[in-house]
Amino acid sequence: MAGTGFGAYLKEAILAARFPTPTHFARAAGTDPSVVLRWLSEEQRPTIKSIERIASVLGKSINEIVLAAYPDRLNGPAPAAPPAAHPLVHELARMLADDSQIPRADREALETVLDRMLDPYRRLMRRRKSG
Repeated sequence: MAGTGFGAYLKEAILAARFPTPTHFARAAGTDPSVVLRWLSEEQRPTIKSIERIASVLGKSINEIVLAAYPDRLNGPAPAAPPAAHPLVHELARMLADDSQIPRADREALETVLDRMLDPYRRLMRRRKSG
């Protein structure tokens, strides 16, 4: 593997989503770990059904994963990786998601606290982009 195929993309996505191992990711996605290992080694590519299952677990869109897994069928190379988001982005997305195991009241409290903590920085960040 040259480090640019789907296996490399998936490895980076699993790490970015803060899963300690591919097995932990596989379990969270409801996929057999041996299948994930075949994807990582590029022995096999995921089916569309599998892509639908793993996309949200990785914090990616279905289209992003399809493009990474099947660039040869979409008339182009795999997309360049977007700038890496901070790992906390994926972790927070999973924690605040509707299907999170965290009780709804706790998710709402966490969202409120985070919103209040981030509020003073929003104006600063808007100024930075326009400058």
